[in-house]
Amino acid sequence: MPAFHEVRLKGITTVIANEAEPLRGALDAVRAAARDPAPWAARKVRRVLEYRDQRRFEENYARRYDMSLSKSPEVGRPYLLRPAWVRGGVVLAHGYMAAPLEVRALANYLQRNGFAVYGVRLEGHGTAPEDLAESTWEGWYDSLNLGYAALRALTDNVFLGGFSTGGCLALMAAARKARFVRGAFSICAPIRLNNYSVRLAPSIVSLNALLKRIGRAQNQWAYIENHPENPHINYERNPISGVNQLVRAMHETERLLPSVRTPALVVQASKDPTVNPVSATLIFDKLGTNNKELAVFERTRHGIINGVGSEAVFERVFHFLRRTLREPWHYEEVQPDSELEPDLEDSELVQEEETREEAPA
Repeated sequence: MPAFHEVRLKGITTVIANEAEPLRGALDAVRAAARDPAPWAARKVRRVLEYRDQRRFEENYARRYDMSLSKSPEVGRPYLLRPAWVRGGVVLAHGYMAAPLEVRALANYLQRNGFAVYGVRLEGHGTAPEDLAESTWEGWYDSLNLGYAALRALTDNVFLGGFSTGGCLALMAAARKARFVRGAFSICAPIRLNNYSVRLAPSIVSLNALLKRIGRAQNQWAYIENHPENPHINYERNPISGVNQLVRAMHETERLLPSVRTPALVVQASKDPTVNPVSATLIFDKLGTNNKELAVFERTRHGIINGVGSEAVFERVFHFLRRTLREPWHYEEVQPDSELEPDLEDSELVQEEETREEAPA
């Protein structure tokens, strides 16, 4: 990166102040921010982002609450766990139709071992199935992005991780934030599913749209029944539109895998009834990094981060994080991908959030 751009990134608030000089009110605010000590400014930014995330959840939960379908609000609430001494941070995303509570046991384990963890709530999750029906995989990714920005205000040693669909999102973000993350891990992330009927989801969604246009919305096939491993967490109605978004997320993940150049760990259950175990091999083989590990556990469940045997999975993840932190931070250069659109720089995202929200005192 040219020295000119490095200076602009390191002194982003000063740069903004110079460029906003014609706007007197904005200029005073930006100059005041530029004078803030870095730790104080980072703490303020983190509070703003946390506050926004919590408020968004509470508003969505209140608007979508369904007595027969919604879980307790504590199931879907996002969280930031901080240890007494922070050795690094993990942005942790749950799976499709689940909620932050799904990954809480892993988050607690990592916190006990010195990692700050942001338990992300993906858009449309933790509220009601109707909320998920209106969400998109891009919205899920934006949810992870907010958690990442909040954690970057706490530590520079950030890892991205997730279970199932959350693992796909973590790998996407690793491709797009390659210069800013230490590593990524996925647990039972889907590239191929055992239920081949999911391939019909795009066609069903198109048919539903047609029925709605011709005034036959009552004939739509909008939901299918779901029998989750963790009924106290997961939705029990699965929107077809959500399945379609899941398929699109899987395709996008597979496309971006060669652009993942950070250290990576791929974890998979050997007899996963939901995700075809070949997914792990596909992910591992297509990852662009040479610093990668594949760990397969003899398990017959999809949700291997809860219940019997989960501690071994946690230990494997922690071993990867600890090893990566001990290594020099090395970014493997890759030829630019014309189809790969990098995320906003952290400072740009944070600046956007600060202008929209004001944290309580």
